[in-house]
Amino acid sequence: MEATALKVVKTDEVEGRALSIVDQAKAVTVTDAETYTAAGALWKQIGEMIKEVKDAFDPICEAANRAHKAATAKRASFLDPLTAAQKSVKGLMEAWDAEQERLRKAEEARLEAERKAEEERLRKIELDKIEADRKAEEERLLEAAAAAEKAGNTEKAEELTAQAIETTERAQQETSFVASAPLATVPVKVQKDVPKIVGGPVFREVWSAKVTSIRDLCRSIGAGTTSEECVIGLDRDKSGVISSPALNRMATALKGTMSVPGVRPVSRRV
Repeated sequence: MEATALKVVKTDEVEGRALSIVDQAKAVTVTDAETYTAAGALWKQIGEMIKEVKDAFDPICEAANRAHKAATAKRASFLDPLTAAQKSVKGLMEAWDAEQERLRKAEEARLEAERKAEEERLRKIELDKIEADRKAEEERLLEAAAAAEKAGNTEKAEELTAQAIETTERAQQETSFVASAPLATVPVKVQKDVPKIVGGPVFREVWSAKVTSIRDLCRSIGAGTTSEECVIGLDRDKSGVISSPALNRMATALKGTMSVPGVRPVSRRV
């Protein structure tokens, strides 16, 4: 306790004299030999003062530095395991969340396939009905035309035959329309069954670019369809993926719709 008091007194004295010398230095002017000599003496005095300040404050700084290192190490002994534990828990949650997303997409694809199959079934029913109606009407008209021909009414027979042809043409047009027109069904959407946790971890989808063929990329640049900026800074990362800042920016902006020859957009969850 007494040593600490002495340190405080000593540093207070050093502070006072150091500030006094600084004030003296601010007032110094060198205009002749006498003031030049006085400035030299003050310069040496400042050097001595610098050493005295270091002697007074260096032990305090070293002690504070040791205390800081000790506190930092103590904090890390608790913080590092907690950070690793949090990362581990998030990884488990992310894996489960990703699996639920996979299941959601699989179920959505299954239901969508069923929807399309049902759409095709209904379309076939309608097409079959159009064909059945056409065939029945055509047979009726042709039978009537044959009866008219047999009765000697050639004009009526020709008229009925023309109607039969028109019936076939109308049926063909209707068949073409039904075959190409989508039915009024709503696409299937399946929601992901994952609880919302207030303040919980947030998983983001990060997009980047992967060069699969430098040759194709360079050819597209030579053809003028891709910017030369895409090969500026082209490099291979630690995992062996080749990309560039410009390509990664494009992938971030365009995501899965990015289309550059020799480049594939990739995503990962973080």
